[in-house]
Amino acid sequence: MRTTSFCKAAVSAVFLCCAWVNAHAQVPSSSKETAVDDSAPVQDLGVSEVESYAIAETENPGTDYMEITPSAWEGLGLSASEVISSLSGIQGYKQGGMGSFQTVSIRGIAARNVLVCIDGIPLNDAGGGAADLGAIDLNNIERIEVYKDRVPAKFGGAGLGGAINFVTKDALHSGKTPKGRVIASYGSHNTFEGSAQVSASIKDSVQFSATASMRHSDNDYEFDNRNGTLYNDEDDFKDRRRNAEFTEYSGSFQYRMLHGNGFFSILSASALHTQAGNPGMEDLQTYVAEFVGDMMQVAYRLEFPTVADILLLTAGVTGKFEKNMSSSYYPLDKIGFLSKDFREYGLAGYRAIPEMSANLLLDKFEAYLRLAGSAELWESRGTLKKFELERLAGSIAGNAEYNFTDWFSLFAEGNILKTYDDIGGGQVLMTTGSAVVDEATDRDLSLAGMVQAKLGKKDSWIGGNVSFGRFYRQPQLMELYGVYPGTLSSPTLKDESALRFAAGLSFATPKNRSVLRATYFENHVENGIYWITSTNLMKAFNVDKSLIRGVELELESRPAKFFQTVLRGTIQDPRDDGANRAYNGKLLPGEPVHSYFVEGTFFLPLNLRAIFQTTYRTRIFSDRMNFTRQPPVARYNASLAWQPWEKTQVIFVVDNISDETYRNIYTPFPAPGREYRFTLIQGF
Repeated sequence: MRTTSFCKAAVSAVFLCCAWVNAHAQVPSSSKETAVDDSAPVQDLGVSEVESYAIAETENPGTDYMEITPSAWEGLGLSASEVISSLSGIQGYKQGGMGSFQTVSIRGIAARNVLVCIDGIPLNDAGGGAADLGAIDLNNIERIEVYKDRVPAKFGGAGLGGAINFVTKDALHSGKTPKGRVIASYGSHNTFEGSAQVSASIKDSVQFSATASMRHSDNDYEFDNRNGTLYNDEDDFKDRRRNAEFTEYSGSFQYRMLHGNGFFSILSASALHTQAGNPGMEDLQTYVAEFVGDMMQVAYRLEFPTVADILLLTAGVTGKFEKNMSSSYYPLDKIGFLSKDFREYGLAGYRAIPEMSANLLLDKFEAYLRLAGSAELWESRGTLKKFELERLAGSIAGNAEYNFTDWFSLFAEGNILKTYDDIGGGQVLMTTGSAVVDEATDRDLSLAGMVQAKLGKKDSWIGGNVSFGRFYRQPQLMELYGVYPGTLSSPTLKDESALRFAAGLSFATPKNRSVLRATYFENHVENGIYWITSTNLMKAFNVDKSLIRGVELELESRPAKFFQTVLRGTIQDPRDDGANRAYNGKLLPGEPVHSYFVEGTFFLPLNLRAIFQTTYRTRIFSDRMNFTRQPPVARYNASLAWQPWEKTQVIFVVDNISDETYRNIYTPFPAPGREYRFTLIQGF
């Protein structure tokens, strides 16, 4: 499997520059989709033409839900984790160049506890690790939905650290003339991307869209090789990444049809194939080790005619296939495995998710209910001893909101989950290596719920919210019944749980030229799951608890027609709060105390736009003992965009201007240095 260590980046001074933010815009995901909180603000974090001085229309001010649109990443050379972590309260981790393993944490809660979806279907794998955002090609994505306070009912409601949903290109199309775009990009390290997108209306009742994308990078950037000696600088030397290339092919399709009698259906599909070298660590780089991944997802949804103009019913089913394979050849790849010359192992997973939902819309009251099932099967691949792990699940999730006045409403959400696991084939070992698990452990019902009070209405100058809830995450199959080489079973793992509190306020100046938001959050996490390593064996344990407190601050402003700015900051105290004295009071791994994002856009003559961006975080630690320290990191990006014609855009980008190349000896991926990219976007 691909390594999950954090990206190590370099020491740098804090640079403060101008910044920007774009207008909010509401983007419906279907002709009838009406989840209760879908009226929350839509944040366009990219660059687009803005005709007025106002930066936003504020709906449900102070909400913890935002949407990110394609102008935030197209042509800017940013990965999924970098785009999402530009929001306050979110920390991003990237292990290297294009396609490297990437994750995000939300408000101090680890990445494995953040639910990541494509079109509402979870990506989090059975291995118990975090979903890899590096495998997502943003050229196929219509928007990114970010929930910082909860996992909404429409995704099942199960999760501790919020949710991120990548929505693929939508078939909504106006007019009968086909529309589309072509994106082509080339940059440092033989990095290139290509994407073709088209949408059309075959007739008034039928619409479709399709996207096909390809991206590649040699990832052969230069870095400082410490020659296996962390504290001896005399034997360090300049080296270059080998066997780090990345290639991915992906695409999506959506077909929408309005049937007779008011029925409406959507058929959608997405797929990707990834092949990447798996480089070793620093002075132990590999030569032929590689990772190969495949994923396909097909979904059908039927929307029924509205009942009495107040009730919307929807039924659907989704099928998903995923396979991940890692391989190495010992005579060439000296990575420490001595048992066999050739090693290849991985997982193949199959999942079916039927669901039904109902949405009740009254004058002052809205309610949403979702009933869903899940059948999940994971099988071994490669040289692993054959095994099968199965999980059947059923869930009920719902929310409701009552608007007492235009300024005040109460929102409640909850879910119940029941799972049944089964072990088929193979032997699942316990700690001693002799005890065998041949029967899955029964799991109790898992329950979660939250209550939120919302203040403010659309276009109001002040608003906010206060929320409190209990959340959970069930252990994944591999955490319970680890079957990879060197992993042991832990069938009695408890659900991770958390009590979460948040309170936010927002203020807007007249005509919304500036908006200030502030949020206080507090998370009490219990039974956190960690992998504990002893000699060459790993096992998952519930490890005590943690306490995270923090404040998010955000200022968006458009003081002049030619300039937009946004300043975001997160100040938090993420601490281990368990009974073990060795860890109590230590900072949680991977969590900085301070992090900042600054970005600015100047709208120049001749349809030019200059964009400047800075991110900064304080030191972090890679371990619970706080022994392995990674220093503060600052990163600076700049781009110049030119739009000579209405449907043509040319963008030149310089990422990591300061060319910081710091890396930590314990990670296999150094940080890429300065990179350049040229992009052409052509519409038709």
